[in-house]
Amino acid sequence: MFTSLLLATALAADAHLPKLIPWQGQSEALMQQQGVLTTAFEHSGGMISPDYQATMAYLKRLQQANPTQFSLVKIGQSDAGRDINMLVASEQGNNSAAHIANSDKPTLLIQAGIHSGEIDGKDAGFMLLRDIATGKRLDILKSVNLLFIPILNVDGHERASAYNRINQRGPAVMGFRTNGQNLNLNRDFTKLDTPGVRALAKVVNQYQPSLYLDIHVTDGADYQYDITYGYAPTFASATPKVTAAMDQWIAPVIDQKLEEMGHIPGPLVFVMDKMDFAKGLAGWVAGPRYSNGWGELRHLPTILVENHSLKPYKQRVLGTYVLIDGAITALTRHGDDISAAVAQSKAQQQERLVVERSYAKEPDTIAFKGIAYDYYESTATGAKEVRYLGKPKHYGALPIFWQKEVKTEVDVPKAFYIPRQYTDVIATLKMQGVEIEAVTADTELPLAQARIVNHQFAQAPFEGRFRVSAEFDYSTAKTTVNQQWLKVSTTQPLGLLATHMLHPEAPDSLFQWGFFHSIFQRTEYVENYALAPYAQQMLESNPDIAERYNAKLEDEDFANDSDARRAWLYAQTPYYDQHYLHYPILMQF
Repeated sequence: MFTSLLLATALAADAHLPKLIPWQGQSEALMQQQGVLTTAFEHSGGMISPDYQATMAYLKRLQQANPTQFSLVKIGQSDAGRDINMLVASEQGNNSAAHIANSDKPTLLIQAGIHSGEIDGKDAGFMLLRDIATGKRLDILKSVNLLFIPILNVDGHERASAYNRINQRGPAVMGFRTNGQNLNLNRDFTKLDTPGVRALAKVVNQYQPSLYLDIHVTDGADYQYDITYGYAPTFASATPKVTAAMDQWIAPVIDQKLEEMGHIPGPLVFVMDKMDFAKGLAGWVAGPRYSNGWGELRHLPTILVENHSLKPYKQRVLGTYVLIDGAITALTRHGDDISAAVAQSKAQQQERLVVERSYAKEPDTIAFKGIAYDYYESTATGAKEVRYLGKPKHYGALPIFWQKEVKTEVDVPKAFYIPRQYTDVIATLKMQGVEIEAVTADTELPLAQARIVNHQFAQAPFEGRFRVSAEFDYSTAKTTVNQQWLKVSTTQPLGLLATHMLHPEAPDSLFQWGFFHSIFQRTEYVENYALAPYAQQMLESNPDIAERYNAKLEDEDFANDSDARRAWLYAQTPYYDQHYLHYPILMQF
């Protein structure tokens, strides 16, 4: 009765969504109808996902069912005071962070609910851990260790509603995309403003996983694939040895497992024009504000999983179970190969780093399993709208525009030098696990500094911050650093991540996220009665300044603007604030 009511409610709620292609897969046999540790998802016939309280209770039941191998760890606490918990599983039950980090077995980190309306990974993970706890899958912990975070965004999870995602089929009630402060955790991987991502960074640093799965659900167009996933393509990867290892040893195993169990794995791509699918796909490359871009710069194999939102919740969860199982199989077979590739990647020192890309002007092509569509005139919107028809449409050579064009590339310095007063910057680097050295003696070095020549603040806040972009001039001078400075060397495992965070031209740098807004303000001023005579003396005694001033006066607008003339003259005096519009972090090349 309960399941029938849920089904009827779900069908009514989904009436606005495109027609479905009927699905049956072997993975349906994974569901347990009754018995020990049957999940809420299974009890409901694949319709519901439990709330926070019930989730934590089930997590505790799992641990109690297998106390020898399972441990529960509080990894953080949300802004609203909810615990963020993780289950750690290993064969012998030696589940301390130090033991897992130094284990001779690979470790898989499974994290669900970063966007907590997209909660497939939680229920899939519960089923898989139940199968371990009840002895059905004794093989898993013989080969790998598991870290399972069922909900990362615990506050967003409890902003639950049947109406949170208009283009997603289930669960019947789901959480919200952002956290309690309306921040998107999967935009936070460099700045670390949210307790959830700070907790995740701590887990990665302490437990040193071999592979990280961040499990989401898509937005966007309709197509046949029910499970899509991605990571940096080879041509765009800052850590190509890691990407090559994923291409060779992880993705093929996952794909084979999904196909054998009745699912259709596909590439993580988006649509260039949502009104005209045939115009092609967008091959996105993540920056380090996102989990997979962040993992890339850490040399951590990271997969962004995007289950297809228009597929039923039951189908998506079962596909997620199979994907996780495929990742476990890949680590079981090729853990040593993957570990070797990561070690080689960390040892490779890079001189240049691409920090920003744009889409190629000319496309590649891709075979793609789409869905047929047509157009209709909507009386509601008064416009032509797309209508997906629930019928397969195969594209033999669909255009795909990858982000192949290099927009911004920077030199990787040997080291960055940070003044100690920038405590928020230093704290963020430490939370990331970046190694920071104290300068212990006065040292004179040729250090480069960036001066802002043009800048623009965003017109609206993004993720709680007013972002800023700028153009820079660079100059190098001998500078003495002392105990008031800290050094961040780039010859460390997190050197690439540190470069992206500290180089001001990188879009996800702390500079562009607004950690240095105070350098845009002047706090000492000049009185005109003092400036005018001083400027006259300066022009008479300094031919270089006088020559540049006379050249400026050839601009009629400048010549007729006394305020502009005063500002320019003041900037030439030694009284002018020498820190104004100068990026305070220095670089050693």
